[in-house]
Amino acid sequence: MLMECHGNQNLNYAGTIIDIETIGDYCSQYKCRSRDINIPRDSREYQEHRLVIFGYINRQGFHIYCAKGNESIQELEEKARQLLTILDKERPLYALNCHQEMSVFFHQLKVKIIFDKELQSEVYESKEEALRILRIFNSFGDPFQNERKPGYACQIAWKNGYFDNAIKHNQACLLKEQALLLKGRGITPIPLDFKETDNSYIKPDLTLVGQPWTQEQEDYVITEWQDGKTLETIAQDCKRTPNAIWMRLQRLDKIPSAIPYTIEKKSWTLRDLPKS
Repeated sequence: MLMECHGNQNLNYAGTIIDIETIGDYCSQYKCRSRDINIPRDSREYQEHRLVIFGYINRQGFHIYCAKGNESIQELEEKARQLLTILDKERPLYALNCHQEMSVFFHQLKVKIIFDKELQSEVYESKEEALRILRIFNSFGDPFQNERKPGYACQIAWKNGYFDNAIKHNQACLLKEQALLLKGRGITPIPLDFKETDNSYIKPDLTLVGQPWTQEQEDYVITEWQDGKTLETIAQDCKRTPNAIWMRLQRLDKIPSAIPYTIEKKSWTLRDLPKS
């Protein structure tokens, strides 16, 4: 069963803006670490994402379709395929950082579609930064406007059955992106390398993420770190993320607090720490 939300408007611009909400894990091993705009992104970064909300807006109005629980995701997939066949003819197609949309459509829907423009002024610019620069402070009714990570808050809301709030967030995102388009924003996206799904990917066990630490667990982390294990290996053993291990080691005074964690450090061992 799908929930739907529609609204009419009468504006003067060509094309369609698409925004989606998903659940699932990022495959960080496929994340591009370079800022070189000539290096294509890898679609497999999003291969584990499942489409739960499909929204689009054009000069005539907006249309949002939301899966009402996991059992409705397949129905949403079929609806999205039908819509993309139509929208592909109503170009240009816009999104903000469109690699997620293109990758999810490719891996989940088996639809290869190329967006024409991204609605920011520079590569990797966030929606919040783009809006701030243009002094667009309208929240457009986003229930997660004040959350540190609105997209993640929407994901949690959807998982907990708060579908109305998830739809309102998607509607707000569409209206914000439309505001960017009307301000003249738009750049050519970095190329996306459409790679076949990696079926050997093993989803990490993150059972203990967010759970309190015990003394035994902290002692184990210290011992493994001092024995030369990588952050990633320790994280796998502890069923947590490398970032969580890094922060715990900082709290235990085993890593200087002034050194920030970055994704590249997941392969670090004690020997990789800068000499003080």
